[in-house]
Amino acid sequence: MVQNFFKSWARHFINALFLSAYFALACGRASHTNRIDLSGHSLLSPRSQENIRALVPSVVGIVAVFDYRLEFFQHELVDGRFVPDAASPTRYRLTKGPQAIIHAKKIQKVNGGGLIIYRDGRQTLILTCEHVLTSPDTIRTFHRDTSGNETKIMTSRAVKKNETHHVIDQVNHLEPAEVIYTDSRTDLGLMTVGTKMAVGVPFASTIAYKTEVTWGDLAFVFGYPREIKQLTVGIISSAPYPGAFSLGVVARFGFSGGPVFVVRPGGDLELAGIVRDVHVNKLKYLAPPPELLSGQHLKTEDLALIAAEEYDLIEYGTVYAVGAEKIGRFLKESQQVLEKKGISLSAQLLP
Repeated sequence: MVQNFFKSWARHFINALFLSAYFALACGRASHTNRIDLSGHSLLSPRSQENIRALVPSVVGIVAVFDYRLEFFQHELVDGRFVPDAASPTRYRLTKGPQAIIHAKKIQKVNGGGLIIYRDGRQTLILTCEHVLTSPDTIRTFHRDTSGNETKIMTSRAVKKNETHHVIDQVNHLEPAEVIYTDSRTDLGLMTVGTKMAVGVPFASTIAYKTEVTWGDLAFVFGYPREIKQLTVGIISSAPYPGAFSLGVVARFGFSGGPVFVVRPGGDLELAGIVRDVHVNKLKYLAPPPELLSGQHLKTEDLALIAAEEYDLIEYGTVYAVGAEKIGRFLKESQQVLEKKGISLSAQLLP
């Protein structure tokens, strides 16, 4: 009885929540026609639950690890000025001795979500975001003058030495994967993983090529925050970026690359987009040497390794997604690469 009470209470609470969202949007609309129709969109309806459960085995996690070698350059100053030196890697004279270039290592780990769009007996194809899969080969920082302006004097350099990619399958095992195609313009990417039962199955829904995705549509969003599969729900709004839309959902890092499914009348689902990013603010701080242990005191020589870095602070409530139009164009442009891999996409995946 208690269980039935809470189940009934939850159903009324969620329906009331979306009724509130409906009236809020209706009061604030201008020339737009509000498209929310809650009659077929109950989150607790058997139809919605059935469709979501069918999609769960098609969503995987993505893990990318990038190994960097760090170089910190210690320059010699004469009368407070840097001295040009063509033989120096920074083009300015370094101090003499082993402390002229201090070496360190840094491992950058990125995770997100992905959607299985193809599978045969040998390989499985996954759609995700480009920025989850790639990182710069070289990252340079430069000295700033007393006015805060960046100069051409390099103070540190990070060189990528290695990168690995894995897929988190349905039983949370890591499977080695290969990146085969990316596009920075759309921020979309494709990767393959060896086919195993635990990897998952291709999603069976259609892509929203022929039906509009617009203000007030209800959508389910999958992600992999902290490498754990998670589902959330929100209302779609327009975005100031061409070929994209925004979502009012509570999401965080790890949702990038996750699929967005819009709910159609009757409870059917369509792939509306791929999560691109969450809105963040930058927090700047002074970071100690990367190899310094927690609780360890700084030594005099450690002061030269302190660097200004940034930390992303998430503004919860707004997520941007790449829309179906861009997904279709990206998949069409990838055809030549996919054919070389022996992959032929079904007609429903192409616009």
